[in-house]
Amino acid sequence: MKGTVSDSGLPYLARLKQARPRVHVIIGAITAPFVVDVLAAIGAQPTVTHEPDQAAEFAAGAESLLINLAQLDTPRMQGALATIEAIERRALSWLLDPAMVHRSQTRLAFARRLLTHAPTVIKLNPDELKALNDGNEDPAALALKTGSVVFATGARPCLTNGGITMPLPGLPQLAGHVGYGCALGAITAAFLAKHVPQTAIQEAYMAFSLAAGRAKAASAGPASLRIAFVDALWRLGEENPA
Repeated sequence: MKGTVSDSGLPYLARLKQARPRVHVIIGAITAPFVVDVLAAIGAQPTVTHEPDQAAEFAAGAESLLINLAQLDTPRMQGALATIEAIERRALSWLLDPAMVHRSQTRLAFARRLLTHAPTVIKLNPDELKALNDGNEDPAALALKTGSVVFATGARPCLTNGGITMPLPGLPQLAGHVGYGCALGAITAAFLAKHVPQTAIQEAYMAFSLAAGRAKAASAGPASLRIAFVDALWRLGEENPA
């Protein structure tokens, strides 16, 4: 990281880049390269493997865990369960991103199984919330039921522990671009390595929002947007950010 922090409200990101937390990720192959680049850009040290024995070993040495159900298959299910077993011995913070559970009953059933292991944060969009919450669209109800902090995205983004719900500002629109929801979950998981859930979500959301806005202004289409987004994350905190 170069320069000093000048972006308003980003001291936590500067500290994260200095701390270089180890984050283990269970995720599909389609978005894994992008998520790894995003995590590296904010200073995290990502590892991505779902083979059960190795995943458990990496998780045992990590500081936080992300389980994203994108491209869910039997090996990734086995890897997810192995990592959870490893981190539960250390009470490690972890984030569940139940991607596309509203499109697959198999995926929904597995997500509900993971909920019994008390994820620190559940990050999900309105369709996923409704599916995972038995038709209830209130994120606070899911938080109360699971004991997790729920990080809801979409038209009415918020974070809630069931008792207190905190609205979040809208994000720059990246409609039609695959992988940015996964990226937001990954950034949040990195902050969870060093902060309580509320702080982790707020700081991740701010970093994502700033980077997305700058990337949109600097890009010409979906391919250049990805590059610009990773570069914008890396440059957050410089003396003269673009």
